[in-house]
Amino acid sequence: MKLGFIGCGNMGEAFLKGIINSEMVELNNIYVYDKIKGKEISEKYNINILENEVAVVDECNIIFLAIKPNVYFDVIDKIKDNVNSSKIIVAMAPGITMENILDEIDNRNSKIVRTMPNLPLMVQEGCIAYAFNENIEEEEKKFFKELFEKIGVAIETKEELFDAVIGASGSSPAFMFMFIEALADAVVYEGLPRSDAYKLVGQTLVGCGKLFLESGKHPGELKDNVCSPGGTTIVGVRYLEEAGFRGAVIKAVTETIKKSKEMSLKNNNN
Repeated sequence: MKLGFIGCGNMGEAFLKGIINSEMVELNNIYVYDKIKGKEISEKYNINILENEVAVVDECNIIFLAIKPNVYFDVIDKIKDNVNSSKIIVAMAPGITMENILDEIDNRNSKIVRTMPNLPLMVQEGCIAYAFNENIEEEEKKFFKELFEKIGVAIETKEELFDAVIGASGSSPAFMFMFIEALADAVVYEGLPRSDAYKLVGQTLVGCGKLFLESGKHPGELKDNVCSPGGTTIVGVRYLEEAGFRGAVIKAVTETIKKSKEMSLKNNNN
């Protein structure tokens, strides 16, 4: 099994690092082509570098398209004549469906896995939603299921729900980082050194996520456990409610989902 990356930006590198850490694919069977970062990525992870997109397709059984959505179809046009029914294309772009890719490749027998990873894969604490097209065989499904579960929290879902997945885990890390920064700014204002602030806030976010997942409790119940009557926390909760905290979060997420749907619609109309 040979695995190749066309493009290797932040998300591609996160996926690559997770695959390497999974130890399911040997380093000498991993290839990369990236016009800008290819040499750097090859040396950093001790993997093979190739000279162009077509070379990745020719050399590998599984091809990760880790490129920006605005160049997806340009790259597919370059490689489509070399994509046969033994190759598996792994897509990871918002707004680009498996049907879009099939249309562009112009081969209805092409095998496609659509994924939506997120940035915390860099530290093996990320999420991957995935879906298969009808051409993927059962043994291939088992391979990807095992691979994804070794990389992070993996969920097989219907492709039509990928827009919601983007809101839940694809775009939301940016909101989490904004939250960390805002919390740290507040306590730095009160005199706490920024390095200490980031450690405390970052670990609190990690711990809360772990507590929520492992306890099985409703997040409202866990929130109530911190809110003593007449205490400090309930004052902050009241202010967040008055400031429209929940509404702002919901609006931010639904707007990302709306944008993803608009991108899918645009690609379907082209």
